[in-house]
Amino acid sequence: MRFAKVPKRPTDYVTSDDLLHDLLLVLKDVVAFESNLINASNGSGHYAGNGNGNGNGRYNGNGNGNGHHIPESEFAQLTLVIQKITDLYGRLNKRNLDVDQALVEASSQIGLDLKQLLHDCLRFPAVLPYARNLKGLRRLFLCYCGEQEISDRHGLGLCPECLESALECVQEKKKNNKFVLYSSHSPQVRCRHADFSTMLVTFYKPGQWPPAWCEICLKQEKNRLANK
Repeated sequence: MRFAKVPKRPTDYVTSDDLLHDLLLVLKDVVAFESNLINASNGSGHYAGNGNGNGNGRYNGNGNGNGHHIPESEFAQLTLVIQKITDLYGRLNKRNLDVDQALVEASSQIGLDLKQLLHDCLRFPAVLPYARNLKGLRRLFLCYCGEQEISDRHGLGLCPECLESALECVQEKKKNNKFVLYSSHSPQVRCRHADFSTMLVTFYKPGQWPPAWCEICLKQEKNRLANK
């Protein structure tokens, strides 16, 4: 992770505006942290671990401190960033400075809820601070539809509503306004269960090529979620 270069300011002379500027700058480091989480995942963009905390040995969450199934090195770096945030907020709080309005204005500029992000940072490590959009949805946990969150990052990346809708489409062999159906001779655009005759379903997103799933994929995911 590349940290923002926050100036070292003399405690006795730094202005409140400078402290607030630094706080906003470091909060954006937490937002950038999510890129490292994605890079630590497998090719599908979802975590390669098996969801029980031991995965492939790279992820924390096995009783040694964070419980969030993220790489140890990334967790340590995030801790340093949040320590800076806690220090800056503490200095602003001692001056009785209300930061809410500045956070709201900055949030509207970047489309992320920095006020909630700061609140979550102050609760770390009990809470892992994820960047949320202005609807309150965690960006890293957005379904492909962009309107709901997924249950975890170990599966297909579908919210419950989209999972049911996709399964219905492939079973009834009938597309809707969200999904399209196809079969393909190209292995690159098929799931691991499929051959050239298998009916696949994917999101209708012109100009993009989201993953496609067969009925087996969707039923396995539904069963996995039901037995979490």
